[in-house]
Amino acid sequence: MDYVQNLSESHSDSNLLGGKGSNLVKLIKTGIQVPPGFIINTHAYKKFLRESYNSDKLKEIMLLPLEQKTVLRASKMIQLIILKSKIPKDIIDEIKVVLEQICEEIDGEAFFAVRSSATVEDSSKFSFAGQADTFLYNKTLNLVLTSLKECWMSLFSPRALLYILQMRKKGFNISLLDIQMAVIVQKMVNSKVSGVLFTANVVNNDKSQIFLNSTWGLGETIADNSVNPDTIIIDKEPFKIIKRIIGKKEKKSIQNPKGLGTILIDNDPKYREKCSLTEDQIYRLYELALKIENAFKCPQDIEWAIENETIYTLQTRPITTLR
Repeated sequence: MDYVQNLSESHSDSNLLGGKGSNLVKLIKTGIQVPPGFIINTHAYKKFLRESYNSDKLKEIMLLPLEQKTVLRASKMIQLIILKSKIPKDIIDEIKVVLEQICEEIDGEAFFAVRSSATVEDSSKFSFAGQADTFLYNKTLNLVLTSLKECWMSLFSPRALLYILQMRKKGFNISLLDIQMAVIVQKMVNSKVSGVLFTANVVNNDKSQIFLNSTWGLGETIADNSVNPDTIIIDKEPFKIIKRIIGKKEKKSIQNPKGLGTILIDNDPKYREKCSLTEDQIYRLYELALKIENAFKCPQDIEWAIENETIYTLQTRPITTLR
């Protein structure tokens, strides 16, 4: 296939799969448990832009000098062209085939998370992660295709363009034509507990410690700061929990039972004061942190989720904030 490839059958290549996608492939080859899925590669992105309904205008806008005062206008114009353009049929056909294969592999229907994977994302130089969007609980081919276009559009959101402008001011010569986006489609993990795991203490820059946040439900509540999660700090050698702070966890994110996406609900009071992780889960996350850091040879920022006692790694990227 030219535009879509199964995660488990891919080779790590950030130019083709983006930073996030390339890291997922490396995780799988390291033996880390990753939700099954596939990647719509950067060839698909380039073909879509080439065959967009107004590709000449699109290229013209991307070549214009990017300034703070023109960001909103450029964003609106690019996103409108993407919105009005059709995804080429051969890309859709490939997505349909692989989506059906994944459903057969997991023995039934499933919901899917659709995530961006830009070529400047999850590298040691850039903290582009978080600039583009993620879309959860997509069930049908049409929903996956809608989320695919939304991911492509999010690469040109005002927030993303301002970040690119900021990087240019720091000396990185980034053109809008240079940045490309792959898109990851993975089976949703209906997590009872989820969180983030830093293989260094990001508060005090101590690389001999692990900094762990966890909460009930889906981890997006930690990413958008809508809950106060549990915090656990662990010494690496030997394993030792040196601090445990129970967060309030007043809300949790779950699948929307009446429609698309997720909703935020009140957490059961008895779970608010209880640590969201067992001692065994903490130790298994500690082992996971060491294994991933060793594989990537630098401190990592890891997103994880637990469903039916299986720990799934959703993504990993270098920590770019350490001094």
